[in-house]
Amino acid sequence: MKELLRRGLRAAVTSALRLRSRPCLLEAGSRCLIIAPHQDDEALGCAGLILARRAAGLPVSIVYITDGAGSHPNHPHVNPTDLARLRRAEATQAMLLLKVEAASLQFLNAPDGTLAHLSPAAFEAIAQRLAALIAPLAPTELFLPCRADGSSEHTAAFHLTQRALQIARLKPRLFEYPVWARWSPQRLIRPALTGRVWRHTFPGNLAVKRAALACYVSQVAPTPPWPQPVLPAGFAESFDSDEEFFFEPCP
Repeated sequence: MKELLRRGLRAAVTSALRLRSRPCLLEAGSRCLIIAPHQDDEALGCAGLILARRAAGLPVSIVYITDGAGSHPNHPHVNPTDLARLRRAEATQAMLLLKVEAASLQFLNAPDGTLAHLSPAAFEAIAQRLAALIAPLAPTELFLPCRADGSSEHTAAFHLTQRALQIARLKPRLFEYPVWARWSPQRLIRPALTGRVWRHTFPGNLAVKRAALACYVSQVAPTPPWPQPVLPAGFAESFDSDEEFFFEPCP
């Protein structure tokens, strides 16, 4: 019953977003940077967008903030070091399918699961490192998870990115993409009402997005002896769509 209610709410909110949204435009000369707190966030929220920009010959860079090593706590056979290595390999493979070469991927390797609990000094240190990665890219468009996405790590990543942009003295256009908010669609209502809503559709490339998401085997498939994936049942399926929405706060 709970999943049926979730699907019904998602369908209603998605219909409302379509009515409020305008199509995403590809601007010549734009430089796109995507911030992903974890390896898979970029494919879940932005795969179609990435494909469109690469098909148009526009550069796309991706910065992964954490090492992703916290997704399997207390697993009897998967240790954090191996998991971090695996998730980096999964990200590299997934992004190759989306036409983003390995040289355009940056891994900050902050400890997964700690972003929401950083001391002020640790927060500033990560923001400085992030700024050092962002500054040479000089993005004109920056995509990052919604500030109220439903994940404390994503909220922390949003604030880290804001601070990094201050340090780098950059003011790209900011677009927020939903990840956990797509799973809990009531979280999409406020950003939809307080800013611009952009929509990107890619009916011819949905199979490529599915293939990219399938690269994240550690997240979407069971890890024996655990019988279920670490992502909730139905989570990945909620992204099985040929449209993506992005929220741009009004100035």
